[in-house]
Amino acid sequence: MRNNWLRFLIFGALIASLMTVSLVVLPKIAGAQESATTTSKIYRDYVEGMGVIQANYVEDVTTENLTKTAVQGMLRTLDPHSNFFDRKSFEEMRQEQRSQYFGIGAVIRAYNGRVYIIEPYEDTPAVRAGLRYGDQIFEVDGKSAENWNSDEVRDHLRGPQGTKVKVTVKRAGSPQPLTFTIERDAVALPSISDAYMVRPGVGYVDLRGRSSGSGFHSTTAEELTYAINYLKEQGMTSMILDIRGNPGGLLDQAIRVCDKFLQRGQTVLSVRGRDGRLPDRDFQAESGAPENFPMVVLINGGSASASEIVAGAIQDHDRGLIIGETSFGKGLVQTIFPLSGGAGLTLTTARYYTPSGRLIQRDYSSGSFYEYIFKRNNKSEKAEDKPKGEEKQTDLGRKVFGGGGIEPDIKVADSTVITNTQFYLSQGLFLFVRELLAGNVATAPNFKFGAIEFNHKLKPSDFVVTDEILKSYREFMLKFMKDNPRWGLTTAMVDDNMVWARKQIRYECLLAAYGSNVAQRFQGELDAQLQRAISEMPAAAELAERARRLRTASVRPGTVQRSNN
Repeated sequence: MRNNWLRFLIFGALIASLMTVSLVVLPKIAGAQESATTTSKIYRDYVEGMGVIQANYVEDVTTENLTKTAVQGMLRTLDPHSNFFDRKSFEEMRQEQRSQYFGIGAVIRAYNGRVYIIEPYEDTPAVRAGLRYGDQIFEVDGKSAENWNSDEVRDHLRGPQGTKVKVTVKRAGSPQPLTFTIERDAVALPSISDAYMVRPGVGYVDLRGRSSGSGFHSTTAEELTYAINYLKEQGMTSMILDIRGNPGGLLDQAIRVCDKFLQRGQTVLSVRGRDGRLPDRDFQAESGAPENFPMVVLINGGSASASEIVAGAIQDHDRGLIIGETSFGKGLVQTIFPLSGGAGLTLTTARYYTPSGRLIQRDYSSGSFYEYIFKRNNKSEKAEDKPKGEEKQTDLGRKVFGGGGIEPDIKVADSTVITNTQFYLSQGLFLFVRELLAGNVATAPNFKFGAIEFNHKLKPSDFVVTDEILKSYREFMLKFMKDNPRWGLTTAMVDDNMVWARKQIRYECLLAAYGSNVAQRFQGELDAQLQRAISEMPAAAELAERARRLRTASVRPGTVQRSNN
């Protein structure tokens, strides 16, 4: 091999993965080690196969890409969550776990084949440079970005702290492209993006993460403490914790979050590993002064791993109500193994169980990664046809089931999910809003807006979408669908979704002018799950009080530990 570190990586990861497969598939010889001869033959065959591929494949292929794919393929035979990261992706993952990355600090998104700035974050190089919603990223360091996808643009915008990147954008209303030289800096990735009073007395904590995919990071528990104290100063007497779409993250942070709400000694979760390798562990709450206010936890199909630890512990101890949709169902614990050259493995080393003994992990025995990720969201699959896992009980004797995620106490469909047609319409709607905010729509000259304004208090009069603006939108979309037939849009599709368009145009305007927190607060008024959480707060208070009385009774001689009320 030409690269020594890569040779070591291939050899080490290949053999480790193959040994793990043997231990899973052939349990009768789990204690046996492969002989040096067998190991040498496996490595020799791999190198020979690599050589054949590189010499004869129709296109040039790199050793790095082949190796990465090979190791990832081996890990996929174990479970859907063990994974291999090359040096670059491994460092990005570790940065995000530290609640930051280095770059310019902006949300980017692709629309109709181009990549645009959606939101520059507050107090970041992007906002200081003057980047705005709707700026099309045209060039990066003199290289055309018009045919790049959002991942490629992101990779070019990120880089070491203190280095500079030249970004050229096309801005609606500006006759010539604009070029900005931006010095990269640390960009915070907070777990909690917002905390505010959604109703008098009812605080709301958005623990969905600042950006897509962010979850429980190194600062999550500290952020939650700050948010709770802030809301209590605002008069909070009950709380909604929103972990919808939160994919999980650091286990210790999930435990520390639970510690804020559970009584000392109550189990948070149990971790069970392979016999003889990792010791089993039970984690208990340690706080001597947890928060006692009523609470509701919001979950959905994107809530996974650490999010499910929190929801499962709150539910099993009847500490609060769980509202929304069934969570993802990831109950496998990954351990991070750094490898030579900066690469790394995340390998499943244990399973976790909720306090009642539920295994949250859903079945992945089919071996199909696509089926594992997407089939659970197939709406044609009736809930009553889905097999339930092992039945358990909460502290108060309520029935709960394992083996398929956390099932909410109150199921409420997500009213904010868009249809496929609305996704296709959004490709043109975004471009309409871009022109709207540039002052290029005659029916709404007062919508013209410049740089983003943070910490704005939302008013009912902000960006009200009139019938005249909707007419302009319709005309824009009819031209858009003729110029872009690939989306398959029709006049009927546009007309049938005008109610949605009115709300979405206002949401995008608020996002552009005031940032995602203000836009999300507007959307909260249309969010059926959040509104149900508000209305169910008295029931959450009653549940928590029953659990408190049970705990009090259980310490008295001659009393029972569970109730089946």
